[in-house]
Amino acid sequence: MEENFNFITEAIKVENFSFRYMQAKRQNYHILSYKEVLKNINFTVNVGEKISIIGPNGAGKSTLLLNIAGLMEEYLKENKNNSGGGNIYIFGKQMNLKNIYDIRENIGFVFQNPDDQLFSTSVFEDVAFGLVNFLKKNNDLRASNMQYIKDTVIETLNKVNLKNKEDEIPHFLSFGEKKLAALATALSYNPKILILDEPSSNLDPKNRENFINLIKSLNKTMIISTHDMDLAYEFSERCIILNNGEIVYDGITKEILKNKEFLLENGLDLPLSFRSYVNV
Repeated sequence: MEENFNFITEAIKVENFSFRYMQAKRQNYHILSYKEVLKNINFTVNVGEKISIIGPNGAGKSTLLLNIAGLMEEYLKENKNNSGGGNIYIFGKQMNLKNIYDIRENIGFVFQNPDDQLFSTSVFEDVAFGLVNFLKKNNDLRASNMQYIKDTVIETLNKVNLKNKEDEIPHFLSFGEKKLAALATALSYNPKILILDEPSSNLDPKNRENFINLIKSLNKTMIISTHDMDLAYEFSERCIILNNGEIVYDGITKEILKNKEFLLENGLDLPLSFRSYVNV
C-alpha cells in the first residue's frame, strides 16, 4: 500500500553524516586503511525542493548522492565501525538495512554515465525493468498486464522526448539519447525523489539545453550533483557547496555563484555567463 506523505515536509534529512572508504588491507590484515570522503554533513531537502550539490572533482558529491539513494548498502552494514557515522532520513524514516529496499522505491537515481544504467537489448526493456520490479515488489497485479506496461513505457519515453525509440538498441543511441533513456528508467515507476549525478556531463550544447529544460519541468523533489556552474545557476534556487568532504556553503544559488573569490577558494569558477564582467 502506498504511504501518505501529504503531511511530511522534509523529503531528505542528512544528519551528522560522515563516510570513509576502505582503501586497502596492509600486510597485517588486522590493520585497515581508510580514506575520509565526507565529514559531518548536515542538511535537509523539503518536499518539492530542487537543489544543486556543487563541488570540484573529488569533493564527495557522488558519494553523498549514492548514500542518500541507498546504493551504498555494503557500507551501511559496517557504518558504525568502519564507514563513518550519522544518519539519513527519507520522508522521516531513518535508513537502515531493514528498510533500505523500501526506501529505494521512493528514489530514482540517474548515473553520470548512462552506460552504467542501460543493459538491456532494447530501450523498452530497460525502461520496463524498473517498473515491473516495482509493481512485483508491491504485489501489484499490473505487473503482469503487458498493455499497462507498454502504455506506461511509451508515455515515459514521450515525456523525455524519446518518442518511437522503444525498439532501439541502447548501445547505438547517441550519448544525449542515452541520458534521456537513463532518465526514463528512473521516471517509469514515478519515484517521489529524483537524484541525478552530473546530468550535463559530456552533452553537446543543444542536448544540454534540452536536458536542463526537461529536468526543470519535472514536478519532483530533486537533487543534482554538478561542477557545471551554469547548470546550477539555471536549475536551482538553493545550492550546497562541498569541498574536501565538507559543506562550505548552503544557501541561495544566484548569490554565491557571483562571488568569484569564494568560488576560486573552493576549486570552482564563475558561471561562463558571468566571467566577462563579475570581478568580485
